[in-house]
Amino acid sequence: MARGRQTDDELVHERPAWMIPLLVFAGVLIFSGIFLYYYFGPTPGELLGRDARASSASSEIEAIIADQRFVIPENYTRYPAQRGGGRMNMIDMHALLPGLLPYSPDQQESFADNSIRSNVIYFSLSQRDAALNSSRRLKDIYSKYLASAEPEEGPDGLQLFRFRDNTGYANQDLLVGKDAEERILLLICDRRSAQIESPNCYRSLLLGPRLEMSYRYKRHHLDSWRMIDRNISALVDRFAAIERIDDLQGSIAD
Repeated sequence: MARGRQTDDELVHERPAWMIPLLVFAGVLIFSGIFLYYYFGPTPGELLGRDARASSASSEIEAIIADQRFVIPENYTRYPAQRGGGRMNMIDMHALLPGLLPYSPDQQESFADNSIRSNVIYFSLSQRDAALNSSRRLKDIYSKYLASAEPEEGPDGLQLFRFRDNTGYANQDLLVGKDAEERILLLICDRRSAQIESPNCYRSLLLGPRLEMSYRYKRHHLDSWRMIDRNISALVDRFAAIERIDDLQGSIAD
């Protein structure tokens, strides 16, 4: 009788044979899910619409920047977060040179191209409460960092100034001219180097007291600077509504 009785400590609790394989399988599923999300899942920026993602939609976005109203086709915009319309501090856009064509799926490869001959131009409209106009930037900022006050001859009538290498503008050049409306045109262009294989040129200018337009394109296209500047200015003019407004109108909402 004594051999047939056992204490609680002597009892052996048997687990089901399928439990360990089930735990292993669940662990593999969880690890695989984490792995797949890390490499293929949306980033926080994508979820919030802050990562660039082109759109082929042609619907129009009504945006108010620095009290100026713009009506912009969605296929020119770069960021989903900026497609809601209303008042905003900035809207970023892109197009293809030379005709400033908007994004379309059949031009996906061209829009993704970042080579030295890329035809993509990136441009933006933004509110700047303390921006300097071009003449002030040339006199108060850029002139202090030039290697020489005497310009070299640049493409198609531009004057080329080189920045000193010991400044924040190292490996860049300043090109100065006049645009079609006789405004001072300042282009900051990267020099091609081992660090910069696909150099860009940049321009920013004030369109109003607080409204700034800026754009950049590959230095390879610098010989066409007149056409590019004229065409991008005309495109932005086409987006702009005639009237200035003090508050939101129509269906626009903050």
